[in-house]
Amino acid sequence: MLMTREEFAQFLDKLRDADKNGQDTDAIVKAYEKQNVYFYNDACIKKILASEKNIALTTDLINAALNLVGAECIEHPKLVNPFIPSELGYKNAEPDLLLINERDGNAPRDRISIEIQHDSDSIYKQRVVLYVSRHVSNMVKKNEPPILENLNLISFQFTNAFPWRLSKDYRHKVQLYNQQKLLYYDQLAITVIEVNKFLKHADVFAADCSRLAQWLRAVDTLNHEADFSGFSSDPIFKVLQEEVKLSNFSSRYLMTDEMKSIDRAMYVFMKQEQIARNMLERNMSPKDVAEISEIPLYMVLKLKEEMELTEV
Repeated sequence: MLMTREEFAQFLDKLRDADKNGQDTDAIVKAYEKQNVYFYNDACIKKILASEKNIALTTDLINAALNLVGAECIEHPKLVNPFIPSELGYKNAEPDLLLINERDGNAPRDRISIEIQHDSDSIYKQRVVLYVSRHVSNMVKKNEPPILENLNLISFQFTNAFPWRLSKDYRHKVQLYNQQKLLYYDQLAITVIEVNKFLKHADVFAADCSRLAQWLRAVDTLNHEADFSGFSSDPIFKVLQEEVKLSNFSSRYLMTDEMKSIDRAMYVFMKQEQIARNMLERNMSPKDVAEISEIPLYMVLKLKEEMELTEV
């Protein structure tokens, strides 16, 4: 059984139905214990990367995403919102993962936030800016000097922030520049990782041997239950291979409200969105598409715009 996002959503549905019917949900999980969870699920990625025991795994991914090497590397980050085994996960205003990293000497401390964005959301960029403002605000304590930290917000996105025809990059570092493209402030950066762009154009990036490219390939291989032998000699990826096993997740945790509502809603919406795409490809009017697919008109218009901008 594959554990793509769609398959994982269906698996969670199966657990929920079994729970409603009084069946043994732990037995269902056990039957699939050697399978992998969908890594990019919010609750799964938090359990894996926000666990103290896996801090080396998280550190490696951060340095890969930020393209840090040598003395610039994040070395000993501490989790601000760690996963606690005895607690159920839930969706709130917290970032998916938040870490701090002390630097030697007078260098400012690093604050690193990791977000996962799956669906096409026209207001996601606004949310990212809001997240940045909250992080900056939280750096300054009341009645203390406003000493700011290095803020890096990493966003793994499954929709293109920059259409392929405009940018052939899948990793983007967004900072504050003036009209002469001179950097105005160097302690704030948003790093956008376009996951689907990298995977869709795998042939273009075949020669990319960066650590981030290795991570994206390794995770995609695990999500698709494919041959992992090409990665298993790497100690970091060896740990990752073990941590994504379904046997590490209890049925109780898998049926938290966070995972049920988000993934089940995703599964329904993805089917609606595909219907809308098919109708737009047949040149149906956005108004008719919205009525039939039950997707709001503004979202249909946004989808139409994205389809026109995306180079096949």
